Amino acid sequence: LIVLPHHLLVMDYGLGHPGSVHDAWAFQGTCIASNPMQLIPCDHWTWADSAYPSETWCVVPFKKPKGGRLS
Repeated sequence: LIVLPHHLLVMDYGLGHPGSVHDAWAFQGTCIASNPMQLIPCDHWTWADSAYPSETWCVVPFKKPKGGRLS
């Protein structure tokens, strides 16, 4: 379920994956993962946990950079 925090409307959701599937894999099956600009207005973004990709539209706080570490 993807909800944008500024207006709390559901923007996208994924169905059909069993509970044993990792969140990141289930996320790849959503519309927002394949075409984020269709669902997220320009200059907007959404928060996600560290299982999701860090993109300009998908902010992942405290994600360890590749080859780096969190301080």
